[in-house]
Amino acid sequence: MKDRMPSARASDDTLRAFWDKHSVTEFEGQLRRVQIKFPKPRKRLVSLRVEQNTLDALRVLAQRKGVGYLTLARMWITERLGKELGRSIAHSAVRR
Repeated sequence: MKDRMPSARASDDTLRAFWDKHSVTEFEGQLRRVQIKFPKPRKRLVSLRVEQNTLDALRVLAQRKGVGYLTLARMWITERLGKELGRSIAHSAVRR
């Protein structure tokens, strides 16, 4: 007899143990397609004054990395805040 696929509401341990022993291809007839929407993080415009040589260096480094200079600056700010706060802040609010 074929094992039944556990509910998605089952505990993590139950799901982990089940899927360690089974392949999703065994249950293709029981699966259904679902639509998942991930909300985009809301961004705010920030104006920042920097010296020309700082901007030039940022643009050069960003070009080497294959990203836009504003994207690189945003990445660096996020990384540094994460280090200072001791956690990832990509999708969490800063607690005061």
